[in-house]
Amino acid sequence: MRTRISGIRIALIAGVLALIVLVIFTVQNAQAVKLSFLGAQVRLSLAVALLMATAGTARITQVRRVIHRGRPAAPAAPGR
Repeated sequence: MRTRISGIRIALIAGVLALIVLVIFTVQNAQAVKLSFLGAQVRLSLAVALLMATAGTARITQVRRVIHRGRPAAPAAPGR
C-alpha cells in the first residue's frame, strides 16, 4: 500500500543516489578550464562548466517549447 511516508522515503533514496552520482561526476571532472564569453574570462572546474551548459540547454529547450505551443494557428487564406 502506498502512503505519504513511503513516497517520501522513495524520494529521499532517489535524491541521495542522484547526489552520489553528482559527487562522483564532480570528482572525476575536477580539472580547471578557462571559459571566455563576451570578453570575460573565468576559470571553473570542468564539472561545473558541464553542469551549467546542461542547465542552460534544458532552459533554452523549455522556452522554445513554450513559444512553439503558444504560437497561434496560421491565419486562413484570404477569400475563404
